[in-house]
Amino acid sequence: MTAIEPTEARRHLERLLASEQLGKSESGRKLLTYLFERSLREDAPKETEIAFDVFGKDASFNGAEDSVVRVGVRTLRQKLTEYYAGSGNGDQVHFAIPKGGYRLTLIKQQPSAATDPATAMTPQGDLSLSVGTNANSAAKSLGGLPIPGPNGAATPIPGGSRLWMWTAAISLALLVFSLSINVRFWSTGRTVAVDAVTQRVRESPVWASMVNSSRPLIIVLGDLFMFTQTDPKTGHTLTVRDTEINSSEQLRAILADNPLFAADRGQRYVSMIQKSAAIGMFAVLRIVDTPGRRVDVEVREDLQADDIRRNDIIYVGPIVGLGPLAGYYQLHSRYRFDSAGPRLRDLNTQKVFVPEGGLAGQRMDYALFAKFPGPAGNHIMIFTSGLRNAGLLQNVRALTSPDVLANLAAKVRAKTGGALPDSFEALISVTGFGQTDLTTEIVAVDPLPAVRQQQPTDSSPPPK
Repeated sequence: MTAIEPTEARRHLERLLASEQLGKSESGRKLLTYLFERSLREDAPKETEIAFDVFGKDASFNGAEDSVVRVGVRTLRQKLTEYYAGSGNGDQVHFAIPKGGYRLTLIKQQPSAATDPATAMTPQGDLSLSVGTNANSAAKSLGGLPIPGPNGAATPIPGGSRLWMWTAAISLALLVFSLSINVRFWSTGRTVAVDAVTQRVRESPVWASMVNSSRPLIIVLGDLFMFTQTDPKTGHTLTVRDTEINSSEQLRAILADNPLFAADRGQRYVSMIQKSAAIGMFAVLRIVDTPGRRVDVEVREDLQADDIRRNDIIYVGPIVGLGPLAGYYQLHSRYRFDSAGPRLRDLNTQKVFVPEGGLAGQRMDYALFAKFPGPAGNHIMIFTSGLRNAGLLQNVRALTSPDVLANLAAKVRAKTGGALPDSFEALISVTGFGQTDLTTEIVAVDPLPAVRQQQPTDSSPPPK
């Protein structure tokens, strides 16, 4: 706060409260306002104070049994990350809640600078894989290890057993060891000559700027939000995937509107990585992995706003799993996804694209591919699965095929009448039968403007 005037900080607070991320979240708005007022007094609130003042809890509140404060703060952190990765990218003031406490910090931003190639390179190259690098991620990836609170204390899990937790911890260790060994084998083979097809893909105008970049690269795997639910007949705990619930914030809103469900649902949150996303990651890695370049693999849960500024990014996964990338991507994209359909709507023509057929038989689905510059001149590529999470592998295969890439480049040039722009988007249809993807067709391609919407000023709320 020492370098930021209170009036400037309050203007930024008003913009945040009116943003797309917080405008419809009454609990998020109330929590942010409360933490802001406490930060003005340079006062760090305790968990019990937040429970009383924000969430209306009484003296019977027990943080070890009720995670409402931790969930609320974790959700607010995610909303802030999404805002600063999108419409708030150019803001001169950033709000943050460092992990390990509940104090809101205000940070004066300096103009973004491109990553220094000298610091982006390592002597022998560095290929690392980040899977469950913090306790929260490990809990989600394994479906229920205790999630640490702000002081490192674990949140008890109803029905959990010590034996189960030890088994899960050992499983995580084996998983990380296995991935490390596989990455080591991959690294030792990176000096082998690249085959002719891969070389053609690398040299294509679609991939060349990403392949030749000296920045560190993060490949982001989109994960799907899931929650637990008690089966009323057997009493067993089930893990549920609801396509209309994609975050803890959405789940809490539904439970708040349906309090009778709350006792049996949402005791644990878990994430699921689809097999197609993991296989697609290796297909992409074959193209972009070059000697001397650092490549990290992260789940969407671990991606931060600073990562989007400092690194090249390739996202592979479902449309609903974009996380903090969603806000920045929507500044460029002409499409909007509606999970209730599911369907895509073209903002320019208002045309709606809806998948056809069933997943068990013949089907046709729509997916998006996009390439555009990041906020600091870095490169971002988006590979999404279809609206019903089918067709991701076919999408990746097509866009790592020299023939399809040549067709895509020709279609974009036909739209622009010249060279292939560094920012464009493709709507792709994928046909298949059952679990097998068959064909891919480029439905539409369009160059993307640098930014679809003007950055808001301090005196006006961000556009919705």
